[in-house]
Order: sequence, then C-alpha cells, then structure tokens
Amino acid sequence: MDLRCLLLNIVFVSVVNAMLAFGIASQDERRCSVGRIEKLMRIRCYNMDLKEVPQNLKTSVEVLDLSYNRIRKLKSGSFQRYTDIKFLMLYENMILSVEPGTFAPLTALQEVDLSNNGLTTIPMELFALPRLRNLYVDSNELRELHQDLETLQRPIRAPLEYLNLANCDLHDIPDLGILPNLWQLNVSANPLTNFHIEKLANLCHLRVIDLTRTQINSCDCQQVTNHLMTIGANPKFVPVCMDSLDSSVCPLPYNRTVNSETFRGCMDSAELAEVRSLWLFGAGCFGGVFLVLLVLWYCIHRWRKRRARRRLSQSIRNRKHFVISPRNATNNRMEDEPLHCDTASA
Repeated sequence: MDLRCLLLNIVFVSVVNAMLAFGIASQDERRCSVGRIEKLMRIRCYNMDLKEVPQNLKTSVEVLDLSYNRIRKLKSGSFQRYTDIKFLMLYENMILSVEPGTFAPLTALQEVDLSNNGLTTIPMELFALPRLRNLYVDSNELRELHQDLETLQRPIRAPLEYLNLANCDLHDIPDLGILPNLWQLNVSANPLTNFHIEKLANLCHLRVIDLTRTQINSCDCQQVTNHLMTIGANPKFVPVCMDSLDSSVCPLPYNRTVNSETFRGCMDSAELAEVRSLWLFGAGCFGGVFLVLLVLWYCIHRWRKRRARRRLSQSIRNRKHFVISPRNATNNRMEDEPLHCDTASA
C-alpha cells in the first residue's frame, strides 16, 4: 500500500513538472491570484520573486499588482497584451530602466505606482496617457528628470489629479506645464533648495501640498501658505510655517502666482475643459434621446405596417368572390349590356 502511494506521488510530480516544462501550466499563473475588486478583474502577483512581467495572464485584467518582485527592466512589450489595465502597481521592485513604448498601449490606465524603485527619471510617455489621474514615483532618485523635461511636450495630455514625488532628491518642483486638474502634490523629503513659488502658478486648483522634511526656507513656506489660502485651500492642509515674516521681508507672491499670465492660462484651460465636458455630456444626452426616439418611431412604424397588413389580409378573407355568369353566353345579349356576375358559393 505504501509503495503504491509512493508511485502515485512520483507520477503526479512528474506530470506537473512536464506541464511546467512544456508551458501547459505556468508557475506564475498558478500562484497569481485572480479576483474582483469594485467589479474590476484583479490579478495579484505580489511578492513572487518575478524578474519580468508575466505574459500568460488573462488579457482582460484591469487591476494588476506586480509589487514586491525583482523586476529590473520594463520592456516595450511588457504590457502589450494587457491593454485594459486601469490600475498598475509596480512599487518595491528593482526597476532601473523603462524602454520607450512600454506604457503606450495602456490608454485606459488611471493610476500607476512606480515608487521605491531605481528609476532616475519618469517615463515621459506616461504624461501622454489620456486617462492617467494618479501617479506615484516617490522614493526614486530622479537625477535625470530635469534634463528629460526639456523635451516634454506641454501641455501634457494626462489629466493628473494626484502626484507623489516624495523622497526623489529634487531641488525644485518639476515643471510639467499647466496642470489644471492637479489638487494634491507630495514633494516631501526633498531638498527643494531651489524652490520657486512661480511653479505653483501652473497648479491653479492645488488644494493640498506636502512640504514636510524639506529645506524650504521660512519665506518660501509663508508664500506657499498665502498662495494656497488665496485660491481657497483648506487651512487644514496647507504648510504650517513657524515664523510670521513681515511683507517687507517676505513680499506677497500674488504677482508671480494668482496675478500671473500662467495662472490665468491655467484657469482658462480648466474652464475650457469644463465647458468641453458639459458639451460632451449634452451631446451624449441629446444623442441618447434621439436614439430612443428613433427606435420608438421605428417600432411604431413597424407596428402600423403589421396592423395594415393584418387588416388587408382580413378584408381579403372576408371579400365575396364573383364568377362570370352563364347568362353572358346567350346569343341575344346586347353589345352594350354589362357582364353579369354571380356570387360564388362558399
């Protein structure tokens, strides 16, 4: 009996190894958990010691968690099969480089987390994604970011709302152009020794900024506070400046922020986007109503046509049939005399 169990175990292990060897059953697919979160398909390949993005997952994945692995490089074809991804977690890997075109197929991507990796810059193609709202790149030494931003096409296409650049060895807030939708910015744990208040003019709807553990001076901190209070930010989320400096020592920044052409351009861009969205919403509603009316008219037309056909067929069935009367065959019939008809018997 023991020998039989041992033989069965040996056969089972051999079959499994053979399936793995020939790709019938993948180790990644066995271990990645598949489920649903907020009606979205989620595949979680968390902490699996992966060295690259697996290519045998379900292509309809919408939430992909590849965090806590050993991925060093993202290739141009890494996500080509997974174009439905909306949320992508890649934090706590060893990513050092990203090939051009890696994120281009992810046109539905709304959030990506690349924090705690070895990146030296942000992949510029991320800023071209039409639905990207949340971007986490914290805890990367972005030494080459300033140089790469010189080639960035502005305004960017991504409608960023949240941006996390904490602990990235930044000396100033990166210039991404006008970001009318951005309401929260985290640049904590950066030196920010070259901080310029003018950069906030691009962020006309900024409500929360984290400047903790930075080397920003007292005047800059006070200017940021005044700026945020002017544009209506909640005092609970503005920087807490210990010193209260006189305006002669630390002048109000309004001519460089809210009164600048950049700030007005940001506001105009936001208003234009809002008007465009209202127009699209109105056009969608009008199109929907028109389509409903068109379908209703078509149904009524079909119903009337069927009803007319039924009435016609009913009248034909009820109509009396006539036959030529034998009286028409008589020789003494006058030329102008009309033909005689007899009703056919049922």
